[in-house]
Amino acid sequence: MEAVACCCKSPLPLRSGCSTSPFLITSRTLSPFSRPPRLHSAQAAHRSLKACSLNPTPMEAASLASVDTVYSADAVEFCPDRPRLFACGTYQVVKGGEENDSGGTTTSVETPDEEEAEAGTSSSPSFTRYGRCLLYEVGSDGQSLKEVQRFDGPAILDMKWSPRPWNGSTTLAIADAKGHVQLHKLDEDSSRLSRLQTVDCTDESTLCLSLDWSTRRSATPDPASIVVSLSDGSICTLGGESAFEVTSSWHAHDFEPWIAAFDCWEPSTVWTGGDDLTLKGWDMRQGCDRPTFVNKRTFEGGVTSIQSHQHVENLFAVGSYDSRIRLFDRRKPLVPLTEFDAGGGIWRLKWHPTDPTRLLVAGMHGGFKVVNFDNLALNGGADADGWLAPGEGKLHARFDKHESLAYGVDWSDGGKTEDGKDLIASCSFYDHALHLWAA
Repeated sequence: MEAVACCCKSPLPLRSGCSTSPFLITSRTLSPFSRPPRLHSAQAAHRSLKACSLNPTPMEAASLASVDTVYSADAVEFCPDRPRLFACGTYQVVKGGEENDSGGTTTSVETPDEEEAEAGTSSSPSFTRYGRCLLYEVGSDGQSLKEVQRFDGPAILDMKWSPRPWNGSTTLAIADAKGHVQLHKLDEDSSRLSRLQTVDCTDESTLCLSLDWSTRRSATPDPASIVVSLSDGSICTLGGESAFEVTSSWHAHDFEPWIAAFDCWEPSTVWTGGDDLTLKGWDMRQGCDRPTFVNKRTFEGGVTSIQSHQHVENLFAVGSYDSRIRLFDRRKPLVPLTEFDAGGGIWRLKWHPTDPTRLLVAGMHGGFKVVNFDNLALNGGADADGWLAPGEGKLHARFDKHESLAYGVDWSDGGKTEDGKDLIASCSFYDHALHLWAA
């Protein structure tokens, strides 16, 4: 199918030259982010299934608490065994000659136009990507936030808590803009983090874009592994008994692989998605010289988010810049089971910790949403022949208080309001806003 380039006013942030995606802040000497976006113009005409329509009367969630994170915010993760504790990651670009605010001077975020001009006129980086990890605790009233800790470092693009203790400790893994995965241990008494290890996944000119732990299901055996996607198109895995090291690395995508994730039912399987509009599968047992499948016909924008369903075997959700959530059966990964148009471009998808029907969505220009797939509560989500049948998605709730790109979002595993709703934290980029809400 022919691919065509869009004009520079495309709402889909696929490339730095025509996008508002803040992660494409770079000079041309660092990575090939400046190529024009590519969209499949004829995909809609050939789509074989009907995209689900938005529910006209979703619940509109209210903000319970909010914080200005100062730096642009892009990642939120609740601690799995501490339902009122969560981390927020930030990504701030400071022009040459300036320091971050911890150095006592002012900071500035370049606009997309400034970023493009910078890339076209400079042969060396004239900016620094700073990051800050913020640790918050939800108050006992469920409507307040207390900052527990903050620490600075390279810009943060993704973060994940270990689903269960790693080496006896709850551990936060951070993917940063200097090619590192940082590992931080949570002190159970003080609720503060201390650094355990920094793993060099690549050189410092390459960004770690995403990461995932192999142990999201309790039945997954130790030792844990971490998969990391890198801005040069490669994927690497980290493993080890008492300390992590790079155990494998391979070239996976021609453009940025925004996401890499384990099949939590079979952690030898990894799925990756990239700005080449492609979803791929990899079997770690067979080496990664070639993928087990390549789906390059389904998507009309870059693949940005993948999450395996921890309660429904074989099911995984995929998000894309084309605004659609697609659910796949791992046994038939070339054709989606169902689609839901969430609007605005998808950046993150999170299945509910205990309810198999609900999916949390960070929709970039479209805000944050909760989507229900009610059929997943019936017969394990399968039909009479054993094939998955998630049914049509329905918009259950939305949160529209953010005024910028909706990027980071997560459920609290067990944290609830007085009326029984699940606590959710979300953050957005250019307005550097963090909100607590419930649905």
